[in-house]
Amino acid sequence: MLHRLFPFLLLLLVAGCATPPESPVDAQARHAERLYQEGQYEAAADLYLALAAQAGDQKRPAYRLLAADSLLQAGMEDKGRALFEQVDPAILPAGLKPLRQLLQARLKLADKDATAALLLLEGIDETDPAIARRAMRLRAAAREQLGDPLGMAEALMRLDPMLDDEEQRLAVQLRILSVLVRQPPQLLEQELPSDGTSRGWAELASLIRSYANDPVGVAAPYQEWRTLYPEHPALPPLLDRWYEEQQRMKPLQLRHVAVLLPTQGPYAAAAEAIRAGILAAWYADDQERRPLLTFHDSSDPERVWPLLNEVAETGADMVIGPLAKQSVLQLARAGDLPVPVLALNQVSTDTLPPLDLYQYGLSPEEEARQAALWAASMGLGTPGVLHPDSVWGERLFRAFEETWLLLDRAPIARELYHPEKNDHSEAVARLLKIEEAKAEHAKAEEEAGEELPFEPRMPVDFIYLIGHKPDLLRLRPLIRFHHGTRLPVLTVSRAWKGRLVGEEVFDLAGTMLPEIPWLATPERYTGPLSAENMSHLFAESMGKHPRLVAMGMDAYALLPELNRLALPGQPPLQGATGELSLDARRQVRRRLTWISLGRRVRALGITPSLESIDPDNWEPLDLEPEAAPEDETGETTAPAER
Repeated sequence: MLHRLFPFLLLLLVAGCATPPESPVDAQARHAERLYQEGQYEAAADLYLALAAQAGDQKRPAYRLLAADSLLQAGMEDKGRALFEQVDPAILPAGLKPLRQLLQARLKLADKDATAALLLLEGIDETDPAIARRAMRLRAAAREQLGDPLGMAEALMRLDPMLDDEEQRLAVQLRILSVLVRQPPQLLEQELPSDGTSRGWAELASLIRSYANDPVGVAAPYQEWRTLYPEHPALPPLLDRWYEEQQRMKPLQLRHVAVLLPTQGPYAAAAEAIRAGILAAWYADDQERRPLLTFHDSSDPERVWPLLNEVAETGADMVIGPLAKQSVLQLARAGDLPVPVLALNQVSTDTLPPLDLYQYGLSPEEEARQAALWAASMGLGTPGVLHPDSVWGERLFRAFEETWLLLDRAPIARELYHPEKNDHSEAVARLLKIEEAKAEHAKAEEEAGEELPFEPRMPVDFIYLIGHKPDLLRLRPLIRFHHGTRLPVLTVSRAWKGRLVGEEVFDLAGTMLPEIPWLATPERYTGPLSAENMSHLFAESMGKHPRLVAMGMDAYALLPELNRLALPGQPPLQGATGELSLDARRQVRRRLTWISLGRRVRALGITPSLESIDPDNWEPLDLEPEAAPEDETGETTAPAER
């Protein structure tokens, strides 16, 4: 690892001394490195910070950088990021610059900016084996974030021979197979490199797919495969381990489910909505199948690990939660978990999470990626993106951009606006190049010697508008004012609160956005778990966080399905929050339903998969906006009151 301080760090920090004598500082540095190696990252960070406080200006950046790395490994992203930003790269020892670049890439990945992370990793010095291993793990995670499973698998194939520990190699090889068995055989044949190792992996994945539930029948074909690929790096226990994992993934007969949710702090209201959904789903379940359900306060992220052990000791055979990202990061970096966990958030790490950790969240970045897929499936060309000048706005733009470029589509135009300002007219005019169009129009009138109608040609084919409902209400009319009346407009779900009042009906008519099917198509959900019934039972949570109520319902519904969904080729779970499936890292993926706002909310269809999009064969949707209603109330609502 990078914290092997002797002779590494002392040679960097003690200039002009060939054989530095042992000192109290050296002993503390040795102890910090040992804590790091033992996985006691927070304790290591504390010691590195103490060393930084004692050190002079030349040595302080090195200790701070090592402390930042330790904090990030401990899952304390905010503190690690803040400390990382204090490190002056100009006076950082040359030997630590690769670590700084590695951490910078990792933070970009945490910001959902996989493209920037990959660019940073391309220029990194990987002569140190530890740097090379961590960089390759980050490349795999970045490719996964970009929705490029084969790119992820290729990175894992390159990582495999870098590892010495057999258990780590088996974990990586299982992940390679988990990715490849989910891909169509023809795609593997076309897209994977032609070297023997890659072809061997593709053939092994095809073999396992053919014998998915037959560990006995696969034996003879596997020996033939071994004869064809005698030098392949697949470890001898791999096939047995694969089928053992599949056996473990059979549906659980749940007896006791422990729910870890905060009762205090910034997530308390969200947790209450999720709790309402879990309880409603539990009561609606068959009484004979209901497990014991216990709730535990996880307000303190520092106690998530002892709390997990406590509920395991009391007999819980499955856990829902925790919710805080810091808590989920701690579990994602654990070697093994005492009990399977369905976490209620999703995190990116540079290590492979435990196989018993499943991650489920309502990610806004996933909405942005689906916006790109939806627009591409409609055959739309150049996008114009309007997003707030904020970290959140940049994250969603990057997620949209990465998917759009992955589809090999037209370049993207974008403009930023400032939500605190009331007038966004300049941002819209810049995006639509109105001033340039006016100049061309004036020139044409001068040449013609008469007035001509001003009908500017739009420089974009549709607009993706990122923001909240107040932003949408300001920006959507401005798009029409600046001659973009016929431009399709896509936005995010949080721009829609379930009700349009008065002029909002006209202002937002035709705007498309992704919505959870429980709210987009409520006629499919009847009985005790209908949105209408839930609004009576949990009025406050449904008024503020209806999607989180649905998330709680789906968290409960997912528990018996997780083992099945982890198998290749399984149909998705038709959940309240979308069509739910699992990716290779056990993260729940959702396909959402698209709706069009107007006098009536129309369900347009489900986000297509990446593989199904054919840019040469598409049927445009009816995008003509509906007229505003002419009734006494001047209101329109979603099919279900929220």
